[in-house]
Amino acid sequence: MIRHLGYACKNMSLAETAKVLTDRTCRMDKFSIARANELALKNSEDLLPILQWNVKNSIQFFRIGSGIFPFIDHSDLQYKVTDLPDAVTIQNNLRTAGAFAKQSGMRLSCHPGPYTCLGSPNQQTVEKSLLGLKMHSDLADFLGYGEEFAINIHIGGVYENKEETAKRFATQYAELPTAIRERLTIENDDKASMWSMSDLFELIVPLCPAIKLVLDIHHHRFCQRESLQEAARMSFRTWSGFSEIPKVHYSESRPDARPQAHSDYITETIPALSDLVEYDIMVEAKSKELAVLEYRKTQTK
Repeated sequence: MIRHLGYACKNMSLAETAKVLTDRTCRMDKFSIARANELALKNSEDLLPILQWNVKNSIQFFRIGSGIFPFIDHSDLQYKVTDLPDAVTIQNNLRTAGAFAKQSGMRLSCHPGPYTCLGSPNQQTVEKSLLGLKMHSDLADFLGYGEEFAINIHIGGVYENKEETAKRFATQYAELPTAIRERLTIENDDKASMWSMSDLFELIVPLCPAIKLVLDIHHHRFCQRESLQEAARMSFRTWSGFSEIPKVHYSESRPDARPQAHSDYITETIPALSDLVEYDIMVEAKSKELAVLEYRKTQTK
């Protein structure tokens, strides 16, 4: 049973009318601590209005974007939030936004980019991945959220051998700080050669028993070694005892593009996965909250 429908990162309504954004950034060659401070301050200020808009429009699930602190996970820069002149104000802005979200019963999550690859054989890639995970976990701390704030990633690659990649991933997972490890979730991929839900369940979960699996329904269409219902059962089993109900991703193919590309809106009915288990759906359509509002209208007709 679907509990909440959510959307990811950017509120189109506010971005277009009031320029409310949380992903302002700059070019690498224009980077400075002063510039990062200015952007992070504005980004942190704009999170609360987005969350308030969500509550006003009965949207209780939101993915926070990864761009609040520009280049903070860059391998060469590696600045800390405390290095920013307005660090106290920035953290207070996030604390206020998080408190509002928690009081409203809103579920928050994040999704680091595709270069977060803990199973990579390249140590530099792993180290950069660790920087990114730390940044997202710090963000959860600033918001006042605990393990219920999911940090969702992909395995990142097969690297010619899934079993060996699973072992490398598990080694890095075991060494993660507790706060990151408790928040980490992984999702299935959208290519037949990559990680299906059964691959994750059979190769990763036994080595990382506490990890949660996120089912991406759109990805499953292109990388399925099991039925959608079987994939859902595998995913849901890993959320047992966790402080939040399962989360699921949903999107559809964009017309006139490669099939894996996400459409602007969703026009099909989201498949039912269980009559017994509640779960939240993260709608990954390009039109963000507009897609959620339109889908809700079509479902009530």
